[in-house]
Amino acid sequence: MRTAVAAFDVGGTNSRLRGGWTDDPAYTELKVRTADHPSLQELLVSCLRETDLRPANMVLAVAGRVPPHGNVRMTNLPSWPLFASAEFAERHGIRLRVVNDMTATAHGMADLGPHEVRPLTRHDPAVAAGELLAVSVGSGVGSALLDGYGVVHTSESGHVTWQPVDDFEAGYLASLRAETEGAVTVEESIGGLRGFDRMYDYVRRTAPPAPALHDEVDRARRTGAAVAPVITSAALAGDPCAVAVVRLFASLFGQYLRGVVLVCLPAGGVVVLTSGVLQAPGVAELLCEETEFLNRFISPGACHHDLLAEIPVRLALDPLVGVRGAHRMAIRDAQTGPKATG
Repeated sequence: MRTAVAAFDVGGTNSRLRGGWTDDPAYTELKVRTADHPSLQELLVSCLRETDLRPANMVLAVAGRVPPHGNVRMTNLPSWPLFASAEFAERHGIRLRVVNDMTATAHGMADLGPHEVRPLTRHDPAVAAGELLAVSVGSGVGSALLDGYGVVHTSESGHVTWQPVDDFEAGYLASLRAETEGAVTVEESIGGLRGFDRMYDYVRRTAPPAPALHDEVDRARRTGAAVAPVITSAALAGDPCAVAVVRLFASLFGQYLRGVVLVCLPAGGVVVLTSGVLQAPGVAELLCEETEFLNRFISPGACHHDLLAEIPVRLALDPLVGVRGAHRMAIRDAQTGPKATG
């Protein structure tokens, strides 16, 4: 019996759908702007209607915390109403599984072949046994651990805090505290939805951007586009302001990654990153060769720096690794029955 499946990866900026038949390697894909829809329910219905998909099984990966009952809110779209998963599934006759987006990303990363990743660290054996830590830097920041038994353990690690290590970073933290209620998190500081805007506004106080960069950032903001690609492109072209923004991003990201690895991989393993920022041509090289990213990650001289120096860090080359993982989960659920929401 042929079974139709659909998989969504719903992020703070863009959402992707992949669907088709379990016995057919071909599939339909669609990408939409998340904020163009008034709710998660409306986004799902609109995408299924546009692609003419009528799935029996669906996996919904969302950028938000997923409680056991599966009713979710989007972290970066607080105006959206609560999505009632059981009600949606019953109304549309779908076996639905709701997971955190990093669950899908971790499963997608486990499916990557050697040619679909690139090493960012010198020590990178061809085959790394043990566990896999998936880390995403997109509109938000997050991580998930895929253990040796194939079970994914998600987290809300993007919402941890960070500490400055020099006066420049202390100034950035102070500027964020002035405009942020509560803790200043990694996601608020470096995430693509707001972090790059904030880093740019802070850096340009002491390193004014070239007129071309200022105009491009202003245009992106007026049209609702992300400023991160504008800044990274300018950094690769040598704009001093943009380079300073990327260096600030790299330092804080390296510090964050170190903390997550120490929590999740005390016995070793491999780290795989996915990021629209890092996947842009030339940005990974800039990050590793011209910034403090790896130095902050390893922190030579600090406790357990020897462990961190041996952890391979890789970059996923497939920009759709999240929806890829969700799609594989949907196919597996159709073949074996859906697992618990999580």
